[in-house]
Amino acid sequence: MSRLISLAWLALFLVGCGSQPEISKGVTSQLTQNGIILGHFSKDGKWSVTLDSNAEIHIYDNTNQSVIFSVPKDKIKTPVKAILLSDDKEMLIVAGENLISIWSVPKQKLITNVPFAGVSPLASISALALSHNNQRLLVAMDDGSLNMADLFTKLNNRFMPHTRPIEHLAFDDSGDYFVTGAQDGLVALWQFASPEPLYEHQFSHRVTSLTVSPDGKYLFVSDGLNAQHVLDFESGKQLSELKYMARFKMFRKAKFISGSGLLATSSSKSHLSIWRYESGEELGTWSIHTAREGATVVDMYVPNPDTLVTLNSDGMLETWAVNVLAKK
Repeated sequence: MSRLISLAWLALFLVGCGSQPEISKGVTSQLTQNGIILGHFSKDGKWSVTLDSNAEIHIYDNTNQSVIFSVPKDKIKTPVKAILLSDDKEMLIVAGENLISIWSVPKQKLITNVPFAGVSPLASISALALSHNNQRLLVAMDDGSLNMADLFTKLNNRFMPHTRPIEHLAFDDSGDYFVTGAQDGLVALWQFASPEPLYEHQFSHRVTSLTVSPDGKYLFVSDGLNAQHVLDFESGKQLSELKYMARFKMFRKAKFISGSGLLATSSSKSHLSIWRYESGEELGTWSIHTAREGATVVDMYVPNPDTLVTLNSDGMLETWAVNVLAKK
């Protein structure tokens, strides 16, 4: 009897797989043949900034794969810990272990170098975030401390909200509030320049993914094992939890697809999953196009509610027709 039940489940699984729509429109661009270590889209999706396997930093035009700006190799302080392109594409910030370099993209000129430290004398930079108006900069450290720097007044406030490296930071649109996520499993909402959290969530394992919805209403957080929650950004109240049959899933990157009710997540391997975030229902998992074994998604961009674009560690841009899933 158990054998018959197992075969029935297998048949249902195969039918489900066969009916799954193919949503990839294929690779639209190959930015580089070098592997990408760090990379992200500009806010408007027209450019990408990358740190490649040759320790070179480039800004690409995604339309024609041309290089808009390259940081001179002799000006890069290795190892590079983080790179960040401002929302208006005017400023590029490159973080070394304890020094950030701020570049003017239009002038292709170094503006300034600024040192940052943690509470521990051996701490190094682990993550960056810049407010929409380019005025406020968060510089996270791997000892769990955080610098809140006002680039206009040149003032910096440092405190220690975590006990392990902070790897995830996100501002709201106003730049007055931000969230942090760290290897200690703690996620918290803060007001800029204040050391008191507005709320905290303690997960059992390290935070591997954190993203805010474009309208600022929702926050998606995943820990390193089996807790993947959608929270209300302002209150921290849990709204839903992702549901799947596997024992656990690793979530590397995530993106809300505005106007569709969908959430995209990537795994630590070459997989992309789409979910209904209000119910936690998984709509499917697909393999991304890759050139090398072990390639994964490094960033995502949503040009409209029907489309998702991914940038992978092989330097490929791939387009996905998610509108097919929204109608399921």
